Amino acid sequence: MRRCLAEKSAEQLQEIERHKLNAMNAFAETQTCRRLLLLNYFGENQQQPCGNCDIFLDPPKRYDGLIDAQKVLSCIYRTGQRFGIGYIVDILRGENHQRIREFDHDKLPVYGLGKEQNHEHWVSVCRELIHMGLVNQNIAHFSALQLTEAARPILRGEVPLQLAFARILSKKSRNQQNKNYQGHYDKKLFAKLRQLRKVIANEENIPPFVVFNDATLIEMAERCPVGSNELLLINGVGQRKLARFGEAFMTLIRDHLADFE
Repeated sequence: MRRCLAEKSAEQLQEIERHKLNAMNAFAETQTCRRLLLLNYFGENQQQPCGNCDIFLDPPKRYDGLIDAQKVLSCIYRTGQRFGIGYIVDILRGENHQRIREFDHDKLPVYGLGKEQNHEHWVSVCRELIHMGLVNQNIAHFSALQLTEAARPILRGEVPLQLAFARILSKKSRNQQNKNYQGHYDKKLFAKLRQLRKVIANEENIPPFVVFNDATLIEMAERCPVGSNELLLINGVGQRKLARFGEAFMTLIRDHLADFE
């Protein structure tokens, strides 16, 4: 789709189509109620989730996101509400490139305020704030982020705000995560977990990765969760999968650990 866009002659048309493509990508990766996202996209702002979409049925892990939201909203405000997601993320992460220096944005108090978090984290926060109706993207001005009236109490810290942990990792991040687990997990347990996954997948007539992917099984083999709360801390395990597959995997792990007692 991006290659097709590059072939279009009118620059303004390219920008509009690119905005739509980015919005579609954000919809696919959203961690906010999909109905809420669609309503906000078409200007019908509301804050109550539908309770029926896949995000509700398999909810992401959440955290107290008020401080992160304030960092993003403050950065958008202090830069004049004239820039898109990528530029806002670069400022928060303290990137040192010419455009930031030209605007003297490296002198802002928000510059580098989020350098402890990776790029994907801040993109996820920005998108979630858009989906919640706290920020608008101005399609007529290069998808610039602009605050809505609903952002005011968040900036003032008058209301709590829960945000979702980013699910989508870059290829580099995934490779680093796999490297971190190399040689540091129980390979015999991992083999047993894969066999159990295969049995469940055959019984349910679904692909094995729908049960759990390899990265999730590797983390199970490294952390050995034996209780529901522990299993929920594993990446790729939500309430829905816990209820559907959790007990079988926890039982296997308990039995495996008992063999060494």
